[in-house]
Amino acid sequence: MKKRFFILSVIGLLSLGFAACGSDDEEGENGNNQNNVVQNGEDPFFSTSYLGKMQVGAGESSFVNDSAVCAYSVEGKALVLVNAKLMTGMPTLDTIRVDGVSFTDKTAADVIFSGENIVPTWKERPFEQYTLTSLQGYVRNDSLIFSCMMGQFPVNYAGRWIPVDIMTR
Repeated sequence: MKKRFFILSVIGLLSLGFAACGSDDEEGENGNNQNNVVQNGEDPFFSTSYLGKMQVGAGESSFVNDSAVCAYSVEGKALVLVNAKLMTGMPTLDTIRVDGVSFTDKTAADVIFSGENIVPTWKERPFEQYTLTSLQGYVRNDSLIFSCMMGQFPVNYAGRWIPVDIMTR
């Protein structure tokens, strides 16, 4: 009886150990944790995403985020920033949407965009303290580059096309 109880206890502990080793992160269809992003096709506007470096501020007080994702929509007149972090100590913002961007679609591989006094949204609410001014950018081949003032902070972004396109939820 003691032997049977011991065996059942060991099996129970082992099964708890295996359950604890599983990932608690939500995974996308391809098995990768996409950190609040999903495969394209759920929003007809965003078809191409770029992974890059976003620098906020200048000089010693600047903050660099090496994993910022940006997507754009000529039809929707919008930019979306995913994994944006604007300063040290600030949490990473899963999605910032910038509507009202002016696009000049020169060719499929060459797009120019700009904007002035655009209030971005975060969690579908206005993010007025970070109003974009002097937005200037372009998409050329597999690169997306832009600069702007976001509130009082200068922002520079440079990203490369991601082969598996992602966009925000």
